[in-house]
Amino acid sequence: MRHGFVSKLLFLLAVLLPSLAFAQTCNTADRSVLLILDSSGSMNAKLPNGETRIEVAKRAIKGVAGFVPAQAQISLRMYGAQSSARQKNCQDTHVAVPFAPAQTSSAAIAAAADGVKAQGYTPIAYSLEQAANDFPSDAKERVIVLVSDGKETCQGDPVLAAKALAGKRVTVHTVGFIVDTAARGQLQNIARITGGTYFDAPVGPELPDTLKRAFEACKQRVATIPPNAKPGKLRTTSAIYPLKVFESESGKPVGQLDRATMQLNLPAGTYEVHFGKGSWKGIEVRPDQTTTIEPGELRIENRVGVVRIVDSETGEEHGQVDAANAAVTLMPGLYNLRFGKVEWPFVKVDGGRTLTLKAAMVKLDGGIKWRKRARVVTKDGTEVFRFDAVSYRAALPPGEYVVEIDDGKIPFNATEGEVLDVKPQ
Repeated sequence: MRHGFVSKLLFLLAVLLPSLAFAQTCNTADRSVLLILDSSGSMNAKLPNGETRIEVAKRAIKGVAGFVPAQAQISLRMYGAQSSARQKNCQDTHVAVPFAPAQTSSAAIAAAADGVKAQGYTPIAYSLEQAANDFPSDAKERVIVLVSDGKETCQGDPVLAAKALAGKRVTVHTVGFIVDTAARGQLQNIARITGGTYFDAPVGPELPDTLKRAFEACKQRVATIPPNAKPGKLRTTSAIYPLKVFESESGKPVGQLDRATMQLNLPAGTYEVHFGKGSWKGIEVRPDQTTTIEPGELRIENRVGVVRIVDSETGEEHGQVDAANAAVTLMPGLYNLRFGKVEWPFVKVDGGRTLTLKAAMVKLDGGIKWRKRARVVTKDGTEVFRFDAVSYRAALPPGEYVVEIDDGKIPFNATEGEVLDVKPQ
């Protein structure tokens, strides 16, 4: 019996070991790997531990040369690193480190990481288009590892750009770095259409390990859509106003999602949905399947006056809450909340969820009198709110403030939802 068991075990090992060895050959010296790093303004958002996203990314990319064999070719391209968001530069992408053997490019990649400044837009499609020309002409296997914390904010559709790369035998593996659901779907479709794999880094500190797995990933088989494929469906869970749908390749309108029509039958392909001032790109509709886009809801409590909601990167206003409306429906994304002259930055709204935030508040007692002024200022003295006979409550994002009543000063380190009641002495 024992002899029979050993024979079977040896047989299984003989079958399995070659396949296991084959699975490890994806990360070989024959590869040319281009890392594309998101250096847009949204990478300045902070993690719970106080680090910014770009600080974690810098630390992660310093180790990428060690993820591949010494002779493998490796390069670094960045986008959003050269122009401020105010310039709205949708061609802000550059090769920071050209292709060279990994054993010689480590120092150059580390230096480029140390010098990067996150500041601009997110031109993913344009960066992928440019990346097609980055590879050496004799490259045997062409691989891109794309790290992004958000979705496309420029013209073009990154999924169509990825489709063109697939035609040139380039595989794109994508890493979603603390992304919302819209960005995640876009990055998943970029990877899928090229035979790549999507990897999620949802918290932040795990990015170096996630990046290593992306560098080791193998190319997957890409399923092609047959000519006589059945149509698919595009639906939404919320349409508070009409959402116009366009075919991405031609730019032609194909329909509209609204309260009366929450679902459209569409040929398999790539689509774009205009969501207010936003654009939800890279939406894949597959044969005989339903693709659902889910907006999110932002609710603000303890609000006073108007709070404007703007895209953290582009500065475009996407909605507001006020005394009459406590909540607003938004495309998933990263937003800044403007309380007059002060902002609550990098608020992540996710699809299919309601995010409820509580503003901090300063309340003056009706018995307080002043001769010169009563106001709230930041630590550097910038006035953010002035009280008067009618306005005696100030809603504020978390931060450090000073309440000034004539010559008296009351420091206020405001946390979310905290209320400071100022009463007569």
